Amino acid sequence: MCKEITGLLSAPRRIHMLGIGGIGMAGLAFLLKEHGHVVSGSDAQENRQTEWLRGKGISVLDEVPPGTEWIIRTRAVPDSHPDVMAAAVPVSWRGDVLPELLKDRFTIAVSGTHGKTTTTSMIAQILDCGFCVGGEVAGFDGVARDGQIMVVEADESDGTVANYHPDIAVITNIEYDHMEHHDSFESFENCFRQFIAQTREKIVYCADDPVATRLCKDNPKAVPYSFQSLNLSLPGRHNRLNAMAAIEVSRGWKTEADIFQALKNLKPVKRRFETVFKGDYTVISDYAHHPTEIRALIQTALETLEPKRLLGVFQPHRYTRTRALGPDFPPAFQGVEKLWLLPVYAASEQPLEGGTTQDLMNRFADDWKKRIKFFQCLEKTWQDIRSELRAGDVLLIIGAGDIEQMADWART
Repeated sequence: MCKEITGLLSAPRRIHMLGIGGIGMAGLAFLLKEHGHVVSGSDAQENRQTEWLRGKGISVLDEVPPGTEWIIRTRAVPDSHPDVMAAAVPVSWRGDVLPELLKDRFTIAVSGTHGKTTTTSMIAQILDCGFCVGGEVAGFDGVARDGQIMVVEADESDGTVANYHPDIAVITNIEYDHMEHHDSFESFENCFRQFIAQTREKIVYCADDPVATRLCKDNPKAVPYSFQSLNLSLPGRHNRLNAMAAIEVSRGWKTEADIFQALKNLKPVKRRFETVFKGDYTVISDYAHHPTEIRALIQTALETLEPKRLLGVFQPHRYTRTRALGPDFPPAFQGVEKLWLLPVYAASEQPLEGGTTQDLMNRFADDWKKRIKFFQCLEKTWQDIRSELRAGDVLLIIGAGDIEQMADWART
């Protein structure tokens, strides 16, 4: 597979990308164009990424155009997709292509279950280098920029973190997730083992994380970092850990004074503790969808905002995750006074017994029963929340699916 992709990248091609509106796909599309390829794409929905791509000269179409030599797809596009089934040209996964594209660049690859996007954006801002980031950052012109130094997210969700041969690797943490691809923690851990083995110069890992420490501590290329109190523009203990990773990486290019000045002026990533409304009450939108991320979000909200009441609305993401981590969700919401739940955002999965929102509700103890509500649609949920909001409240909009629409409603 790598040899085929290397060959396809060796000369300008006409490339069509299925699911081009996804953030990771949009970033890759832009980088491919910068490398001299003619790029187009299609997606079921228009969004900010498709608008940005058009502005960069990348066509967003309804079908695969004549003359296409190569199709690249996101994991959300299945084998049964008509354009995949009808393809008479090579079809590749996005996660297989990006690592090959970066082989002629000095690459900093950021991995980990939590914190990849924020850490990647921090390094990009400190070094002012090329990037491919899985979130929208205020002040960035889109989700990718080419450069001789590239900082990118190495994705463990489909195991393609193991495809990277970075000059510098970052491991923020390793906690079991993405059960839709990894049927065991051993499988999940092994892709990080390979990532570590293929790193050329330096492995920057979080010494506060037991699994990352176990995998890295005896490696002569490995350099640890741990929590320290910092003067940082972003709230939360987890962001200080992310910043420590960025500091360790950036020391190869910047002075301590320059690094810490950049940290004071960091621009946040969209939907990472993003304030979308501030008035009599405050609304925060956050991408958290794993219990560990939810716990960190709630702790940050309680410590930094000191709300009279902390309210939350949560959309579980994937049936596999909801079933596998079900017992861990209720304690993660400790500190929330009222909670609204939405149906699971399937992300192309079929419903699983034990993985539905009703199954999740059944895991909450009796003292939660009068504090949880479940609605089938976003609109009715938002109407009910609006009727409950009082002065001094903080509402957390939590999840990685189309719950983001609520943040847009809260702004208006």
